[in-house]
Amino acid sequence: MNKQAVKKWGTLLLLSAGAGIIFQLPYIRETFYVPIQKAMDLTNAQMGMLSSGYATMATFSYFVGGIVADKFSARKLLTFSFLITGVLGFWFSTFPGFQISRLIFVLMGVSTIITYWSAAIKATRMLGDSSEQGRLFGWQEGLRGLLNALLVFGMTFVYSRFSNEVLGTTWAIRVCAIAVIIIGILNWFVIEDTAAETHTEPLSKVAIGMFKTLKMPRTWVLVAIVFFAYSIYGILGYINTYAINVYGLSVAGGTTLGGMRYLVQAAGGIIGGIIADKLGSRLRVIIGGAALLTLCFAGFLVLPVGAGLLTAVIANFIFGLFFIYVVRSQYFAIIDDAGFPVEMTGRVSGIVSCLGYLPDVFMYTMIGGWLDANPGKAGFNMMFMYAIAMGIGCIVFSLVLTMIIKKAKASGTATAEID
Repeated sequence: MNKQAVKKWGTLLLLSAGAGIIFQLPYIRETFYVPIQKAMDLTNAQMGMLSSGYATMATFSYFVGGIVADKFSARKLLTFSFLITGVLGFWFSTFPGFQISRLIFVLMGVSTIITYWSAAIKATRMLGDSSEQGRLFGWQEGLRGLLNALLVFGMTFVYSRFSNEVLGTTWAIRVCAIAVIIIGILNWFVIEDTAAETHTEPLSKVAIGMFKTLKMPRTWVLVAIVFFAYSIYGILGYINTYAINVYGLSVAGGTTLGGMRYLVQAAGGIIGGIIADKLGSRLRVIIGGAALLTLCFAGFLVLPVGAGLLTAVIANFIFGLFFIYVVRSQYFAIIDDAGFPVEMTGRVSGIVSCLGYLPDVFMYTMIGGWLDANPGKAGFNMMFMYAIAMGIGCIVFSLVLTMIIKKAKASGTATAEID
């Protein structure tokens, strides 16, 4: 392997590590919910407010981040994001009180999104040409899962070394913050400056370009594809609860099953990326993956209740996990399929993320209402039917984008234009 290849794949490894690790701090509640709640004497509602503060700022930040990524250097943006997020992590590890903690989480909505998300997508895209986009994003997704798992295991190990639960949580959070800061420093020395570093367009013109991008039909088709696929991803998170409540899986078994996500993420992301580039079409991979996910949820819908079918439920869950990570690995690789040039990557990914991730805003409340109002399998069946509808929507809009691309190529305008 030559020096250039080592640089390329080393950079991808760093971007993958960052993609998993930087979000551990704003989502720290998923690993240490109860210890943080006890340390700060918070109600469940207050814990939820910390999360909603981050989510609200993140939704706004995706859009702004797209403008920032197309104006400023990815190297400087990524370094800034990790250093600031690490410092905020250290601040939160002191458990400064509810109101200050709300501010910290809102600030992390800026540092992990505005100056990070679109810049990271752009930096990944720039590592290779059009023929490599599938495997670049696929490997990033796969490595992200493995490295994220290593960090979580490390944090859990540190937590278990302390007899004092609060002190253990403090140092677990600090371990994560230290990892984030180290990656920030490495970004400065490894990531190459993008062409945007010498971009002479004023910020106002870049912002206008963002709004022009909103007028393009293929932008909205990309939004729809991510919206439907991301909905399926969120729904799969309920299968642990489904297996426990309906099929009698133990809580310990559910925890183990949840931990398998990281390994399946690695396999699905890497294999999905390789297949996408072999086929020469990331969209065909998304269509095939969405079709198989639709069948997966149809399987959950028709499986009768019975402890003897628990193995079938678990097998179907792993099947679904694999294909959602196959699909997820190609979310942003299809920006290239859609014909958007590299210099538009920031604004397109910002728009797609802002609108495509909107299920976070309403879906969990909606499904929770279904489960509360319809005990047992009935509530879950409503969720499965919704997932099937999302799968069909993903397929339909992927086919629509395929037709748009073919039509554009036939007319000699395959590359998106904003002027």
